[in-house]
Amino acid sequence: MSHPLRTLLPNSPNPPRAETLSQTQHRAKRVATPAACEACRKRKSKCTAERPRCFVCVERQTPCEYTTLPTETHLRAQKRKLTDLEIKCQAYEDLFGILRSRPDEETFQILQRLRTGEDGLTIVKAVQDGDLLLQLALKPDLRFRYEFPYIREMPDHLNQYPNPYLKSTLYEKTGIHTPKSPMCLESLRDVVEEYDKIYLMPYHTVELVDPRISSMSVSSWTIVSADNPMLRVLLQIYFVFEYPFHPFFHKDLFIEDMLVGSRRFCSPLLVNAILGAAWHGYSRMKNRADYWLPDNLGYRFLAEARRLFDLDQATPSITTAQAAAIINLTCNFNGIDDISWFYTYKSLEMAQTLSLFSPSPDETQEWRIAAGTTAWCLFNWQALATFHTFQPPVIKDPPTRPLLEIEDVSAYFGEIWVKYPLSREPVRIYNGLLFRAICQFRVIMNEITIQSFMRPRSFHRMSLGAAIDFRARLLAWYEDLPEPLQARNAAIPAHLKLHIHYHILLISLFEPFVQMGYIHGEANPSTIVDQAKVCFETLIRVYYLRHGFESLDSTLIQFLHLLGFSALRDSSSVEKGSAKHEALRSTLMLCAKGLRDQGQNYYVSEAIFRLLKHSMSIEDALLLKEFTEIEGSDGRLDHMAREIRSRWPIGTFSMADEHGDRTLEQFIRWWEQQEKVQNGPVVELDETNIMLPPSPRRSLTHG
Repeated sequence: MSHPLRTLLPNSPNPPRAETLSQTQHRAKRVATPAACEACRKRKSKCTAERPRCFVCVERQTPCEYTTLPTETHLRAQKRKLTDLEIKCQAYEDLFGILRSRPDEETFQILQRLRTGEDGLTIVKAVQDGDLLLQLALKPDLRFRYEFPYIREMPDHLNQYPNPYLKSTLYEKTGIHTPKSPMCLESLRDVVEEYDKIYLMPYHTVELVDPRISSMSVSSWTIVSADNPMLRVLLQIYFVFEYPFHPFFHKDLFIEDMLVGSRRFCSPLLVNAILGAAWHGYSRMKNRADYWLPDNLGYRFLAEARRLFDLDQATPSITTAQAAAIINLTCNFNGIDDISWFYTYKSLEMAQTLSLFSPSPDETQEWRIAAGTTAWCLFNWQALATFHTFQPPVIKDPPTRPLLEIEDVSAYFGEIWVKYPLSREPVRIYNGLLFRAICQFRVIMNEITIQSFMRPRSFHRMSLGAAIDFRARLLAWYEDLPEPLQARNAAIPAHLKLHIHYHILLISLFEPFVQMGYIHGEANPSTIVDQAKVCFETLIRVYYLRHGFESLDSTLIQFLHLLGFSALRDSSSVEKGSAKHEALRSTLMLCAKGLRDQGQNYYVSEAIFRLLKHSMSIEDALLLKEFTEIEGSDGRLDHMAREIRSRWPIGTFSMADEHGDRTLEQFIRWWEQQEKVQNGPVVELDETNIMLPPSPRRSLTHG
């Protein structure tokens, strides 16, 4: 059956205009909005999404509010709010952890801030920001290369003599990564040999690998604090930063006895002395250098150690002798060495009473190891301290306990294992090899001091032939260093400091002959001193490029003031504005910055920093402000005048120097008088009694 088609009507005489059709089509398209306002969502009406009020709400005269950002959908807004909530919850979890694990005084400050209405997220961020430089933190301030202040390049004069440190692996690696081509953390995963990471990363990023410490109840050995997590961190700080260059006891014997509660090689006195020394590296505490503050845990650890020493000294023990030496070292860098030498004398006296320096046939293996380690450590410490303070050695002969051969030292003296970020396995620092090399070096140092100082601060110039013989022995020691400690391979701070001390000893040995104009067919004293100074400065600069100067390092203070004042003196004898003068200014800025950084750890470093700053020209002092924070005096001079009791010579390699008898305490006394006449002429003082800086400034406000 067919269906006829519908008849079409004729076309309208007035077809619709193009403009009308265009408008109809335009109205048919609705612009999609990311998210409607809350009022339109409740009414389920079409929202035009204008802000701050949509067209619909304006017509209806209703409130118009949005819970989304302008370009955000409701789904994205919910995800954002969930993320914010997770961050807030994590912040409160972190805050709870902080309150549970932090020292009492820090916890009190946090509670005070909470009570004033400050939110938890802000407090946690402030605490974490303060922890960026914390050694051994889980997320350390990772920087692959530090940059010199003022002039970024190595000075040209460091190429003047053969310089093995400019060809070292460490320096070559620091030159690979610059701020323009930084090395990312993830790239460390591609390093095949774990030991190569010692050349690629700062030492302060390492974590001590010793499972025994993580399960240890340190609080059972001290009444100062019950915060075991913090106490364990302090132990790690000590073993990573202080122990490698100043070991006063055998680490493994100490830890084993600490674990089981035995008091043969561990004692509350020794533990408190260690914690008091380590506190100076606990960068969570900003006032850790202010050792005199009773609320400072460092003060309390040290006070407890001294109290226990008073009780225990009548019955000598090996742990009491070890603790006394650690107390003396800590007090030295607190600036009170003049009254703390008592502890070194007592430790040596106890060592003699216990026959630590000479072996006996009936000793057990444990005692032989503990006694040998302690005997050599005490000898090394007095050799170092008397050399730098221009005093006759307290002990003339080294211990008769033999140093083992290279292949046996690690097993005998113990090893320290550390792990770098993203490492698969820990690496050793060659603690045994380092210990043996230090002992051999300090024997030579002690003999040089014996010949140079018959009486305190009374210099006796040995013959040039004797000095050349000592140099031959030092050179043989240097060339026989085991491979990990050689100039080409040295990397971590303790290895570098061994080389620094070698060159300082050469400078001190031959500087007296330079001033007298001596010349010898076998050796030119002036050339020896100049080359040693070049190597000394190179080592300090390479140390800084890789490791920086912020981390705990008591020995570094001694090096920085020697190099800093040497640069200050040399700059006065060269043409101002010349390349040599600018290079010396760069060295001066670097040393001043280092002393300032270490001043956060040790009070004596701050005092020396202020001495160096005060001794600069006005131009150099103003330049220094560009590279380091310098506060006003703020009463610090008054503190120094009350606290400093130090006869440590400042800025001099030998007593042959015309300023060789100038000590830190003498400077403080002079500075006091200068402050009293700040706007007047410089007071003329008797240089035999008071130390005057090399180039004192007359009318500058001193920080």
